[in-house]
Amino acid sequence: MGQEGLSLEDLQEQHRSYAEIIGIERLLELAKAYGGTQIYIPKPEELLKNRKYKAISEEFDGTNIKQLAKKYQVSESTVYRLVRDQIVKAASRQIPGQYNLSEYL
Repeated sequence: MGQEGLSLEDLQEQHRSYAEIIGIERLLELAKAYGGTQIYIPKPEELLKNRKYKAISEEFDGTNIKQLAKKYQVSESTVYRLVRDQIVKAASRQIPGQYNLSEYL
């Protein structure tokens, strides 16, 4: 039996709500791509997490961990984890005019 003319009434009850949200054509595309497997659908905030983490890294100025944690509603340890590499690079950067001991060894 073909897929042409498939309607909501043709679907099992458990699949109708998906089709109502994304449409029957998209549901069929999902079925073709992932049919027979379990799919985890994350919460909207989970989908936006990478954007939030990138913004935190970009806005970090070396002194604003608490402010970023509050602004983006994450823990300070999360902010620290995201900017750890920036902190290490800043700490290992030579200050202009400062002597480098390894040059004299």
